[in-house]
Amino acid sequence: MHFPARLMVLLCASLLAGVLLSGCGTTGAENAALTDRPLPRSHARLKIYREGVLGAAVPARVTIDGREVASLGVGGSTVLDVPAGSRTIVVDSWSHPNAYKLTLSAKPGTFYTLEVSLRSEAVVAGMFGLVGMMVEASSNENGGNFQIRVVDSARPGR
Repeated sequence: MHFPARLMVLLCASLLAGVLLSGCGTTGAENAALTDRPLPRSHARLKIYREGVLGAAVPARVTIDGREVASLGVGGSTVLDVPAGSRTIVVDSWSHPNAYKLTLSAKPGTFYTLEVSLRSEAVVAGMFGLVGMMVEASSNENGGNFQIRVVDSARPGR
């Protein structure tokens, strides 16, 4: 192999490794200690976690009211407090043109568990490449690679 060809192979391998590692996302371990603190009366606490193993190369970006709060890899989670009231939670990824939106009416003093998972519709559309993803994206306003849903809500002490 000539020197320029070796350089090209090395560059491509480095780029591929970077793309695969970028899908790891964060785990939110830095704020897990929040669960040991009392919840302010005017706030709700959210635990957002990502389940499944499919789509491991793509992180799920989570925003609340337009502010990014997490980039979750498989098995990743984050815990945060939000003011009570209507909260718009969006999950998306760099590899899909759409996003999935959930409106949560957060009640004060309530602990919510939210699950981020791969959307089966996006997986099937992805089998048909970019064309399949674009068709699925154009026919589905609430789309993207991931979905988010409330799996539990509880008020401590009740």
